[in-house]
Amino acid sequence: MKNKSLKIISLYICLFAVITVIFTGCSWWPVGVGRTGSPLVIKVEDFSIFLFESSEEIYRANVKDQAMWAGLKEKAIGDAEYAGHYSWLYDTYSGWDEHRRTQLKTILANYDPQYMIECLIQDGKQTASFDEIIKFIREERCFRNQRDLLVDFYSWYGANCALPHYEQIKPLLQRKVDKTMAMVDKNFDIVNFIEKETGIRQKKKLQNVELQLNMRIIGMSVFSRKKDTITTVQWNRTPEKIWTAVFNEFSAPFFETFTDTWSFKYMARKLKKDEKLAGKYKDDIPYTWEGWIEENLTEGFARYLVVRKGITRDLGEGSYVFDKEYAQTLTSSFDPQKTSLKEFTVNYIKKTYDI
Repeated sequence: MKNKSLKIISLYICLFAVITVIFTGCSWWPVGVGRTGSPLVIKVEDFSIFLFESSEEIYRANVKDQAMWAGLKEKAIGDAEYAGHYSWLYDTYSGWDEHRRTQLKTILANYDPQYMIECLIQDGKQTASFDEIIKFIREERCFRNQRDLLVDFYSWYGANCALPHYEQIKPLLQRKVDKTMAMVDKNFDIVNFIEKETGIRQKKKLQNVELQLNMRIIGMSVFSRKKDTITTVQWNRTPEKIWTAVFNEFSAPFFETFTDTWSFKYMARKLKKDEKLAGKYKDDIPYTWEGWIEENLTEGFARYLVVRKGITRDLGEGSYVFDKEYAQTLTSSFDPQKTSLKEFTVNYIKKTYDI
C-alpha cells in the first residue's frame, strides 16, 4: 500500500512538472545561445534597423564620406558577397531623381538615424513590419519634425529599395549567424563558462546582449532596450571575432568586481606615465582612463576565452595596447583554482609597467 501511494505521488509530481513546462515555457535543459531566456542572442539585423541605417550608409557613400567608402572598393573586389551590397549603395543612389536625393539630404541634416532607431526600439517596435514602421513614423512624437517628408521618403525608399535588398542579403547574414553559432555547443551556457574561467560567481543577473549582423564594414551602432544592449556587427567580422566581441561584453561585469575598487583605480592612474598607453588614449578613445585600462583587460581576456573554448587556437593581433600580451600571459599561466583573477591581473600590470 505504501509503495502504491508513493507511485501515485510520483506520477502527480511528474504530471505537474510537465504541465509547468507546457504552460510557463520553462525548460529542463540548459539555456543555449539564442534560446528564449538566454542572455545572448546572435541574429540577422532587424529590418527596422536596416531601413534607417541603410539610408544613412547610402548618404555617406555618395554624399558625406565619398573618399572613405571609395576606399572599400578593394574589399568589394575580394568579397563577392559584400560586392553586391557595395554596388547597391551606388546603383541605388544613381537611380534616384533629384527630388529623392534632396529628401535624403534634408532628413539626415535634421535626424540622426540612431535616434530614429532608438525611438522604435524603446517603443517595442524592433521587430515591426514595414507597414508598422511607417505607421509609427506617422503617429509618434519623436518624428514630428518634418513628419510628412519622413513618411513620404521612407514609404517610397522602404518599398522600392530597402526591403527588396534586405530580402536579398538576409540569407547571407543568416548563414554567417549559423556558422558563428555552430562554433559552440547548442546548449552553451556563456555565464557559467565565464564563471568557471574567472573563478568569480555573479550574484546578480547579467544584462542581455543581442548582436545583430549586418552588411556594413564602416560604422557600428549600440542601442539600449531597458537593461539590454543591442549591438550591430560589421560584415568583415569573422565568426571568431564575433565570439571575441561576445566574450568581451560578458567579461566586463566580472572584471568590474575589482576594477571598480578604489585601489585598482589608483593603480590604473599610475599607468598614465606610459607613453604608448597615454598616446593611444588621446586618439579619441571613448572611455575614461580607468575604463580604457579595463577595456584592454577585457579584450585580452576575451581573446583568451576564445582559445579556451576551442573556437580558435590563434589569439589574433591586439586591438589596443596590452590586450594581446595580457591574453598570452593568461594562456600560459592563469589558473583560477590557484590564483584569483584580481590577483593575477594586478600582478601582471605591476610587473609589466614596473609600478
